Amino acid sequence: MTKRLVESTKKLPTLSPDVKNLDIESEQIKSILTEITNTKLDSEFSIINNDISYKLGHDSKILSKIYEIILIDQLKKILDSQGFKYLDNNIQNKYPDFIILSNIQTDKYYAVDIKSTYLKTPTTINGFTLGTYNGYFKDRDSLKSIVKSYKDFLKHWCIGVIYDRCSDSIPVKHLLIREKWEIASNVPGSGNTNNIGSLKNLSNLLENKPYFKSEDDFNQFWLSYQS
Repeated sequence: MTKRLVESTKKLPTLSPDVKNLDIESEQIKSILTEITNTKLDSEFSIINNDISYKLGHDSKILSKIYEIILIDQLKKILDSQGFKYLDNNIQNKYPDFIILSNIQTDKYYAVDIKSTYLKTPTTINGFTLGTYNGYFKDRDSLKSIVKSYKDFLKHWCIGVIYDRCSDSIPVKHLLIREKWEIASNVPGSGNTNNIGSLKNLSNLLENKPYFKSEDDFNQFWLSYQS
C-alpha cells in the first residue's frame, strides 16, 4: 500500500500586525531621539535681570533643567515634522520628563527622561539617577508620581548629557540615547533615596555595554531589590 504524504494544516505562530508595526514605530522613535544628539549645547549659561547678566555656574539642578528645556524644544520640532503627538510634563517630581504617544496603540506611550551628569575623571562619570525602584516601578498600575501608568509605556528612553566641570565653563562632552535598562547598574543612585543608579564607566556607556542582559533581566533585579 502506497503511503500518502499529508501536508500539515498546523500554522506556525505569526506576529500580529500591531506587534510588527510597534517594532517599526519604536525604531522611528529611536531615530528621532538620535537626531537630538546633534543639538548644540553651550558651554556656559546666564540670566539677565535689570540689564545685568549673571552666570549660572556649575549647579547641577539648574543645568539639568536648562538641558531639559533645550532638548525637549528640539524634540518637539522633530516630532511635529514626523506626525507624532506628545504630552508635556509640567510637574517637576512626576515621571517622565516627556511623553511621546504611540500612533499604533493610542493608549500606549514612550517615556523620555533627560538625564545629566558630569565627568568625575576622564574615564568615569558621577552617575545618572534613573527613577525610583519602589512606588510606580513596583506598582505598575499606580498613578502616584507618574503621569501615566508604568505598564502603559512601551519603552523608557533616556537622553543622557555628560558635561565637564571646567574652571569657568561646562562644555558638553557627550550626548547619548539609551533605553533606561541599558544604562542601569545594580546599585542605587544615591544613599538617601530609592533611585536606580547608572553605570559610571564612560566607555561602557558610550559603547552601549549594559550591565543587564535584557530589559526583563533589569526588571526582575530591581522589582525584587530590597533597600
